[in-house]
Amino acid sequence: MKNWIRFTVIFTLALFTLIGVVVFYQAQKPISDAEKRAEVRAIEEGHLAEITRSYPVNGAEPSITVLGKDKEGRPKAVFVPDGKKGDIRGVLLSDGISPKEALSAVRKEMNVSDVIHVHLGTDGSGPFWEVAFSGPDDKLNYVQMSFKDGSTRKKILNL
Repeated sequence: MKNWIRFTVIFTLALFTLIGVVVFYQAQKPISDAEKRAEVRAIEEGHLAEITRSYPVNGAEPSITVLGKDKEGRPKAVFVPDGKKGDIRGVLLSDGISPKEALSAVRKEMNVSDVIHVHLGTDGSGPFWEVAFSGPDDKLNYVQMSFKDGSTRKKILNL
């Protein structure tokens, strides 16, 4: 009898773990597909020659940010509109502040306990750094900073 109980418990745990992995994979698949399409488009249209990373940014204009190097070997970010045909915009990373500088500016102004991400995005008013972090009270905070000069564009605090 003990063996049947052990078998049932182990089988149930294995089944729930497998279902969890499948659900997580299926949930991430659309994002991964959009990133791959954006990377292919950035290379095919000649904006980048080499890709290092890509990620979605959901602002007023959802886009995929693709980081890499252009044909001259300069670090560059391009913003590929998500889900629609549109013009790809790009910036040389040397034309603005670095992610470390953006994070340092946020740390000087606010109490940061855990950094969630520092992403580069764009909207109608130009490129921006998106810094998401939790404070000492474990509440989510979000700061949008201008890519060019590091000035604060938007803050959403204590979510």
